[in-house]
Amino acid sequence: MRIVAQIPHAQMKISIFSWNEKYIIEMEAGQYKQTYKISQDSVAGIEGAKALCSEALIHNTLERFRSMHADFSIAYQNSQSTS
Repeated sequence: MRIVAQIPHAQMKISIFSWNEKYIIEMEAGQYKQTYKISQDSVAGIEGAKALCSEALIHNTLERFRSMHADFSIAYQNSQSTS
């Protein structure tokens, strides 16, 4: 797997990898990571893969990270109270 692009963003790291004839779009913020895989034949090269990282997708991914954090925080607190 090799990195083929990075998309600058203030709140998270966005990387695009190439692996097994797929693009892997990885969005990472803190301890949370979201990954999308798409066949390289489905988009117009790296620029097509970058275009998938729209403002709407980025916004929704950040919201998902917030939800993941809330879920994890509850699970962590519950595990500490049973110890």
